[in-house]
Amino acid sequence: MRYFTVKEAEALIGDLEEIFKRALSLRDQAEKKASSLQAVEKDGGDPARAAMERAQVQFLVNGVNECLGRIAALGGVPKGLDPALVDFPHRLGKKEVYLCWRFGEKSIAYYHGVEEGFGGRRPLP
Repeated sequence: MRYFTVKEAEALIGDLEEIFKRALSLRDQAEKKASSLQAVEKDGGDPARAAMERAQVQFLVNGVNECLGRIAALGGVPKGLDPALVDFPHRLGKKEVYLCWRFGEKSIAYYHGVEEGFGGRRPLP
């Protein structure tokens, strides 16, 4: 496993912001399309239209997953979109922790234990 320094993780923030902007846009589009699909299916609408809407939802979801895969390829651990979070493996002294970054933050200022989540994050010493 690769451990990141704070500086190495911060160097990725620009890329992470762009990736999350795309992922969040795709997610929003997928949610709208899924609502449209539900309306078509509820009304017993055209099966061809429903199939097309379903394929479009899947395409958008695949795009979100691709974005999350790009984050993983950078070495980060994507933790979700709501809120949009990424953890980076880090050594704090002899302890393994995660540096914790939230979309919109301009630096890495927090960490949490490996078994803790976002709620357990604390300021870096």
